[in-house]
Amino acid sequence: MAAAAGSYGKLDKSFKLAARSILTAFSREDLNNAFPSFTDAERERLYQMFIYVIKSLHGNIVEEFRNLCDEIEIATALDKVDQFAEEQTLDVLSSDKTSIEDIKERISKEKKDEIELLKGLLEKTQERNNAMKARIEPLKQGEDFNDTRDVLTKLKEWNSACQSCNDH
Repeated sequence: MAAAAGSYGKLDKSFKLAARSILTAFSREDLNNAFPSFTDAERERLYQMFIYVIKSLHGNIVEEFRNLCDEIEIATALDKVDQFAEEQTLDVLSSDKTSIEDIKERISKEKKDEIELLKGLLEKTQERNNAMKARIEPLKQGEDFNDTRDVLTKLKEWNSACQSCNDH
């Protein structure tokens, strides 16, 4: 496997630190308190044996982790991800293609366009309201009723004429 670099290096280092901190959570004082009936010499030998087991266990865990990483080619996969991220400039802090001024200008234009659209809608609504008022006003004053009465009178005359024709 190549030298640890990039994301794989961070993963490897994090794993080792996590394994070490878990395995060394039991201190000399904890061991002494766990075996109060032992002599100091026995506790020292027990502690040395404990340290040996922890180191051996840590080494085995790290070795198994590396073997698994090699088997599934995690370093290669993470290198490809790092390369892809770099190519696509996914790092927001490093990709400064769009300046704040460009963003400000774009937002300003979109807001102006939206205002113009809303003004147009408001004008259309006002025109419709004015047209409705123009229709309603004559109705309020009764001007259209004369025309309606004339039409009704003609319909009644026509209806009467039709009935007379049917009666004969």
